[in-house]
Amino acid sequence: MTSRKQNFNQRTGWFGFMFFTVLSLGLFPDSATGQKQEFLLKDQLQRSIVIPARAEHILSLQPEITRLLLALGAADRLVGVDYFIHRNDHLFKLIHPAGADLPVVSQPDGSVNKEMIARLAPDLIFLSPTEQQVPDAIERSLGIPVAALASMGRFSGLLEELELVGRLVGKEERARELVHYFREKVRVISETIGALEETERPKTYLAFWSSLIRTPVFYDPVTVAGGQNVADRLLPSRLGTASAVINLEQIIKWNPDVILIHGSYPPRERRVTVEGILADRRLGSVRAIKDRQVHYTLGFWYWWDPAGVLVETLYLARLFHPEKFSALDLGREGEAIYEKFYGRTGIFRALMKILEFDEWTSK
Repeated sequence: MTSRKQNFNQRTGWFGFMFFTVLSLGLFPDSATGQKQEFLLKDQLQRSIVIPARAEHILSLQPEITRLLLALGAADRLVGVDYFIHRNDHLFKLIHPAGADLPVVSQPDGSVNKEMIARLAPDLIFLSPTEQQVPDAIERSLGIPVAALASMGRFSGLLEELELVGRLVGKEERARELVHYFREKVRVISETIGALEETERPKTYLAFWSSLIRTPVFYDPVTVAGGQNVADRLLPSRLGTASAVINLEQIIKWNPDVILIHGSYPPRERRVTVEGILADRRLGSVRAIKDRQVHYTLGFWYWWDPAGVLVETLYLARLFHPEKFSALDLGREGEAIYEKFYGRTGIFRALMKILEFDEWTSK
């Protein structure tokens, strides 16, 4: 059991891998309580930011953080959101309809409205690390702390964010509850799969972000579900991302057993489809094409949804090792997981209907 746990920890980076670092903790005077704690945080762009220990007004331009705030029951702390989550994120509309009235601070091209930010006067701003120049520009002009965070395809990063945000909004107990729930689900999946030889882990290629040749180099759902990401030895294309751009010849050389397509887009918006890949003659020699093992998965939909990534891992475990998960009712499990995180029933099936993920809800 010890060797299996060590193997699991090494593969997932579960322990000992910090995605951001709390460098120090200081005490500063506060007119109401006499003292106020502030953190010195190093974010994923290696920037050091002083952030408040308790943030009453948060501007989240990072969808993953927005979803974590909703899961923590802290939607009331949001003073504004980004263009994507307002306009395109079907999950946000399902779990927080009132969010439609929040000010939209960013534009489709990623630019932000600094005048609106100044009017909203947030205590703290969250941005994606992909927006490398924006955090410093906002801090210089407005003097508001900006943290660039994202899970980067790692469960440990997601749970670190959850604990940090829980602390910032005074929801530490709820954060601990969700972190424990998440870890227990992952533990059960891992123990159900058991110890595997490398040859028992299906080689998996992920075609993400509306591109056949753009792929994540870190993706814990595949690893935890008992597969191997064929791109996991590549380096990200640039700081603040978790993706690499390859060529078609590399996919053929890898010869994956399974190809996963980023399916979080509604069907009408998908540029890469299961049917298109199966019909691509250039890939005719690839094992996944021959065996018709091409499937949609949730993937990063502007980073993660904590409930969705758990359900995705269960789906992949059943896909990779059907004999071990024959009793899994993904529809029922999905409903329970989404209700646990967001406190609303029917969210999972509503989301699956939007995405037309019939394979996920059929037992």
